[in-house]
Amino acid sequence: MKRINLFALTLILLAAISCQQNFHKKSNQKNITSEAVQEAIQVMQEFRKTSPLLLDDKRLAFLNEFQTYSDSLENTTFKKYLDSPKEEAYRMENTIPMLYFYREAFDKVLYEVKNTKVKDGTALVWLLYNMGFVVKTPSGCFGIDIEHRLAEQLEPYLDFLVVTHNHRDHYDPKLLEALNRNGKPILSNFYEKDQRYLSTTPTSHIIGNFTIRTDISDHLTDPKLPDFVTLFRIDCGEDSGNFSILHCGDSGFNPERFKNVQGPVSMAVIRWGAPRESNIFGTGEGQIQTDYAILSHLIELRHKPYPHGQASITKTLEHLPTVKCKNTLLPFWGEKLTWGNGELH
Repeated sequence: MKRINLFALTLILLAAISCQQNFHKKSNQKNITSEAVQEAIQVMQEFRKTSPLLLDDKRLAFLNEFQTYSDSLENTTFKKYLDSPKEEAYRMENTIPMLYFYREAFDKVLYEVKNTKVKDGTALVWLLYNMGFVVKTPSGCFGIDIEHRLAEQLEPYLDFLVVTHNHRDHYDPKLLEALNRNGKPILSNFYEKDQRYLSTTPTSHIIGNFTIRTDISDHLTDPKLPDFVTLFRIDCGEDSGNFSILHCGDSGFNPERFKNVQGPVSMAVIRWGAPRESNIFGTGEGQIQTDYAILSHLIELRHKPYPHGQASITKTLEHLPTVKCKNTLLPFWGEKLTWGNGELH
């Protein structure tokens, strides 16, 4: 994997430090007293100095540490947190490290999406949580599978949203309602309140400088859902440096279901790198060509730890060497990638 250049690394560090200071200010106001969360703050500060473009021993140690934190959190506790009033949620974030990480990532992404001006010829991509991404170009900003307790706060900064399927770990109802109230497009195969962009068959749309093509796939983990997942290929236009992204959601990775989104693409978001996911890489019909595969769907806290539901970081690292892509990246919550001059930085 390529080392990130010094200039890009400096920008990432400055953004991370600024955002971290913003979060720490809020945290001090909430009087964090948990020793475990104080330690988690230090862990995240150091992790933010690493890059998803360089999977060295230091970064591996942090990823394994996040998995350890996650394994200690019961999914029932996370569900309680999601349903808690604001003050109780704050208290939980200040006492449970994994919930601190979850909140810190959102604050970082929200701050950077709101305040970062994108240079012409580039695009910025943030992983928020699970398979949720925010993409910002010089002329627009959109989300894919955005799901978070605070997701609604992103609405003012999104021009449109795409949702791959009707499972609650891939969308937030409050965000959908907020976007719909303001007339912003929601592209899905199930959200009936936006009939303009509702489709259960392969289709195409143009929104501003963005060209969207879709296909319909089965669901990876449930054979009873044969036409459940929409694949989204979004070409972001010349001002983005011709950046394009293919988000596969929880698809079954059958090339027969990728024919309307096939071909070269800048970045492909797959799941956790299981062998069947590489079926879509190649030059045949229904296959794609890309230099960057992004692994995702890691540590979805609604699920019990691996092997009882979660896609674990540990297992994903085992899959990593077999993914048939030149650069397979493993970002974590809140991290940003920059596209420019035909590559990620």
